[in-house]
Amino acid sequence: MIEQSIPNHTEVAIIKSTTPEEATIEGIKSLGGISKFINKDEQIFIKINLRLPNGFPTHTNFDLIKSVVNLCKEGGVKKIYIGSFPLKGITTQSFSELMGVQEYFESIGAHLAYLDDYSNYPYQIVSVQDKEFKVPQVILNSDKLILINQINVDPLFKLTLSPLNSYSIVSDKYRKIVKILREGKDYLFLDQYKKDLVSNIIDVFSIKKPCFSINDFYFTLEGAGPYIYKDSNLVKTNLIAMGKDAIAVDYITLKLMNLDPMKNELIIEAREKKLGITDLSKITTVGEKLDKFILDIKLCVSKLENINVQNTSIKRGQFCSGCFKQAYHLLNLMKTNMIKDLKYIRKQSFLIGEKPQEPEYLENIILFGDCAINSTKDRSFRKIVIKKKKSFLDDAKEKLKKDKKPVLKKNKQKKNKQILELPGCPPDLNECINYLTNYYRKTDLPNLNFYKNIIETFRTEEKSETLSKEGVL
Repeated sequence: MIEQSIPNHTEVAIIKSTTPEEATIEGIKSLGGISKFINKDEQIFIKINLRLPNGFPTHTNFDLIKSVVNLCKEGGVKKIYIGSFPLKGITTQSFSELMGVQEYFESIGAHLAYLDDYSNYPYQIVSVQDKEFKVPQVILNSDKLILINQINVDPLFKLTLSPLNSYSIVSDKYRKIVKILREGKDYLFLDQYKKDLVSNIIDVFSIKKPCFSINDFYFTLEGAGPYIYKDSNLVKTNLIAMGKDAIAVDYITLKLMNLDPMKNELIIEAREKKLGITDLSKITTVGEKLDKFILDIKLCVSKLENINVQNTSIKRGQFCSGCFKQAYHLLNLMKTNMIKDLKYIRKQSFLIGEKPQEPEYLENIILFGDCAINSTKDRSFRKIVIKKKKSFLDDAKEKLKKDKKPVLKKNKQKKNKQILELPGCPPDLNECINYLTNYYRKTDLPNLNFYKNIIETFRTEEKSETLSKEGVL
């Protein structure tokens, strides 16, 4: 684990060049060369982003990886491993087979680490702040850790900063935040989910200190991210930031994006735990001048109703960051992968949070998360009123009895079966897709069923039980 001592000064290179590879080479050279960060005969682990296998910039730029590998080889390292836990529901093996990752890394003299293959890549239990994390030994036993971090917009933290990259050195099982109610503290009002998440991310970051960190925003996603969605837009900045102190590199990256670093929860938590330099006076920038570039990047929406999903009305109550993040991804996934499906559905209401607003329709009501489900148990939309149709004979009888005192008849009610509950705090996205495809007919969801079938191909049947247990599937 990182010793909690901060150096008095660090350098961060801001490089603008014609290609990401040239920017990387130039940046490392401006910081004194690769030998300043690694030594001969060392084992190096390069931590990259392996999110969804839908191409760059969802995951790390492979050409940039090649540049770093070549420099490490020139520095005389003994062995180079590259890897990450992918997004839950995807195995490293399936990712590699689809993207040709193993063959590519072998061709440049590195090894793909199948971190979710526990038989070949054993793990070690690491304790941090009374928490236990299962960390692959190949990472812990490597002499140096290098982070190559793809910068995209992020719904919770504005940008995908270095600690978010480091967070996937452990499987989803250890990244999952369990809801814990504290006496005298309002879980939703205080957004305890985000507080616990930030603490967990920084605790994992503290396990293995990177010797060098690269923030690649030469090409970056804005609008919607960090995955490629319909509202995503690829921006070319021609810039990369790098340095020895990952938190300082993040600090400079945020400044370049015209964002206040000291309003970012990850930077604040890292500062409190003394895991990096967050004082601009102690950071020297080399290469380009910091005040030369102020990038105007369009961030993710802060309100779910601003994700304009066709034929979908979004109603909300009070919810935590966990439900916001998962709903953000589900709504963007629907908007991106259900274009044809939403035409068939015609109308649906999406309710999220505690005591959400009333749905606009009594059909196709989606209740997202435990708060929405539990706080609407007695709502009127849960039942449909059955009005009895009067016949000609009934009308005649009423006229004959007009002088008598009228008897009030109660309308009958039945359970509204056009309600889809997506349980969880927050719900699991893979499970949400299964619930959706089961609720709607397959003929109504051709696009989503196609997407689901693709995801299913990533599963390794003979290992699915073990992978599910470890939070991979």
